[in-house]
Amino acid sequence: MQHSYKAMNSEQIGKLILLSIIWGGGFLFSGIAVLYIHPLWVVTIRVSLATMVMLVVLRMLGLSLPNNIREWARYLGMGLLNNVIPFSAIFYAQTYISVSLASIVNTMTPVFTFLVLAGLSIERLTVNRIVGALIGITGTVMLFDEKISFADANSLGLVLSLTGALSYALGGVWTKRLLTGQPPVKVATSQLISSSFVMIVLVSIMQIPLPQNFPPVPVVTALLGLAVVSTAFAYVLFFDVMVKSGPANATLVTLLVPVSGSFLGWLVMDDILTGRQIFGGLVIILALLVIDGRLFRAMTR
Repeated sequence: MQHSYKAMNSEQIGKLILLSIIWGGGFLFSGIAVLYIHPLWVVTIRVSLATMVMLVVLRMLGLSLPNNIREWARYLGMGLLNNVIPFSAIFYAQTYISVSLASIVNTMTPVFTFLVLAGLSIERLTVNRIVGALIGITGTVMLFDEKISFADANSLGLVLSLTGALSYALGGVWTKRLLTGQPPVKVATSQLISSSFVMIVLVSIMQIPLPQNFPPVPVVTALLGLAVVSTAFAYVLFFDVMVKSGPANATLVTLLVPVSGSFLGWLVMDDILTGRQIFGGLVIILALLVIDGRLFRAMTR
């Protein structure tokens, strides 16, 4: 079965822009939190607090949770791909690389999404998409130092960030194929419940300690912003765009996230990007425009 990219209306484009600002702020919030709290605990707190918020919203809207094991199994897979794996990988990455660089690497999500869609024969292998994927890979390589060493902290952070982007891509396809037609609030809530369960079990088994002292106000604020704004509210927006416009269009939000993420990282965390990293990020953005194809269609018209 093949699907083409859908054209987005002005409402969906507006939601995409808002989402990019919220998720750009998410990189800042997590960058602040992991300086004080273990990354896996940051993930656990993020999804658990977001779950509480979404359960209230679910009740207010009169919606119900899944009532059978098969449906919960789908949400568990979705929670692993959309929350547990990418959040853990990216938060660990942010102990090695800056907020700005982490947000730039995340732009590979649509490239990975296309590769997954093509591999599953959901999207056609067209020339512009093949070329775009190659350009995206080139841009990613440019983010690494000239002498790539995975013993190097920067390289390890980049690999972890790429792992998160790949997981997001797989999660987007999973959501589109298995959960289309479900209310976005139900999808977000069920996914977060599943993720919270996995993370609580994980940190318990690994016996990861929490800080002995109560976190400072900026860290608490960052955790609340991460959970309530950049997770609960953001996922409702994201799933709405994904269901109405398709996973490929929804992941185009990563075109804009590096702008807000880099600006906030520079403003709050004093991030500095090298010329090579900036150019690599621009190359990845070019790749997304080539894959999408709408730029070329507009130029042709």
